[in-house]
Amino acid sequence: MPLLEETRMEICAQMQFMAGVPHARNLSCRGGHSCIAPKPWDLFVLGDTVPEVASDLQRFGSTWSLASVVEDIKTSKPVKIETKEGLRKSLFLVFLVNLAMNTRTWKALKMFRNLDIIKEVFCPNSMVKENCSLCSTQVDSISDLKVDSKLLMALNEFQRAAILGTISAMQCNHRSTVKLVWGPPGTGKTKTISILLHSLLSMNVRSLACSPENIAVAELALRILNLHKDACESDLGKNKSGCSLGDFLLFGNMNRSELCDDLGKIYVDYRVDSLVECFDSLTGWKKHFDSMVDFLEDCVTQYHLQLENEIITEVQMSLLKFVKERFRALAVPLKRSIRIICTHLPKRLILPVNFEKMVMLCGLLESFEVLLSQSQVADKELEELFARQENHFKEVQGSRAFSYISATLHKMRTESVQVLRSVGHSLGGRLPSSTNRSFLTEFCLKNSSLIFSTVSSSYNLHEVDLEPLDMLVIDEASQLKECESVIPMQLEAIRHVVLFGDEGHPRARVKSRVTITSISSL
Repeated sequence: MPLLEETRMEICAQMQFMAGVPHARNLSCRGGHSCIAPKPWDLFVLGDTVPEVASDLQRFGSTWSLASVVEDIKTSKPVKIETKEGLRKSLFLVFLVNLAMNTRTWKALKMFRNLDIIKEVFCPNSMVKENCSLCSTQVDSISDLKVDSKLLMALNEFQRAAILGTISAMQCNHRSTVKLVWGPPGTGKTKTISILLHSLLSMNVRSLACSPENIAVAELALRILNLHKDACESDLGKNKSGCSLGDFLLFGNMNRSELCDDLGKIYVDYRVDSLVECFDSLTGWKKHFDSMVDFLEDCVTQYHLQLENEIITEVQMSLLKFVKERFRALAVPLKRSIRIICTHLPKRLILPVNFEKMVMLCGLLESFEVLLSQSQVADKELEELFARQENHFKEVQGSRAFSYISATLHKMRTESVQVLRSVGHSLGGRLPSSTNRSFLTEFCLKNSSLIFSTVSSSYNLHEVDLEPLDMLVIDEASQLKECESVIPMQLEAIRHVVLFGDEGHPRARVKSRVTITSISSL
């Protein structure tokens, strides 16, 4: 077992195994260490001794076995361990390594996909190819227009050259391209990547951003989200930005509790949870839209029906009180559905015009509620205000003087109904009605313009019928073995790759972080 050699091993916890180990008991963790949280593809040694080096497992009388986690711990049944006769009363579970990357790399090497880009990366010909002569002149004249000048001014000469050179290369439709951007720590590689990806997003270029580790992926995603937020808050951004948070997707096996609020909004599991709620046929967006339309158009009839169904009391609810309470009860879930749609779906999917109408609708609903809370309109006037027939209200309005508040409420009611009907009809033909989590995960991947993932997790994208991705950007590429970088490069339709790294960074190597858990019997 070479992975254990020259490695100091530490007993981090004593834990109870569920069914299968006789007389197991739960013991508190030692030294403040947390208990093991197994993940799919973890490899363990289960033995009756605490080994210091690999040779300890070969001692006479030592009994041990290899164990691997092959199911998702969230959905698998309790772990059962069968013990053989002769094992001592204490068993030790030793974590060796997670095999996910090794397994996925081996499978990716046998795919033989997207070979054009693979040949560009691993081509034995060391000659550097010049830019395509058919495209270079045209591209050089438009490159500056594709990047926010304010962002370019924040970069130095070499950083600007890296971004403009990448944009120039990807404009070529005649061949695949590979760019290498390297620099030592502190030279602004991550800043350059974030501005590059933000610029590609404004050009409607679908991109995949990868890194070897989750922490690097999270840092890159957070930087780009901050750029997006700054662009949306500026006057220029309001006019030009054609994307929303729904265009960003953080994909992979991450601990949601460790993500900040901004990253949590684009994490795939949280997004799917929100869309399940939004697309539900009984409690989803369509139900809330229809309920509000029915109320605004015919709340007087609903009020009289409620009076008929209630037990007659000395004091009956007034129409004004009914309207206030009922409107508030319908507006809260409706506005939540609108927030989910505007946050978790790309603007180009729901259409910019619908996006703007829903923003306006939220403003109308809030103003309508404020006016209702402040007004003391008589029930007779309120009943005429909410008359189902528009012509009837105009006749009444012409025969008597209505207050400013009543006229404003009627105008807001009419506008709200129009927007609800228009947006509801448009979204009904564009949004799915399924609440299946696998379907919605694939739906999010298909419609996102910028996907963040570790190199290992990008393997799962091969199993999804993705819309074509145009660009692959790998950060910290020098930490990857060549065979590992093949995983995302073989995604179909990727024609351009940019590798960012530091040639002085320690190369990728096999390492072992060994953890031991004691399973003690009575």
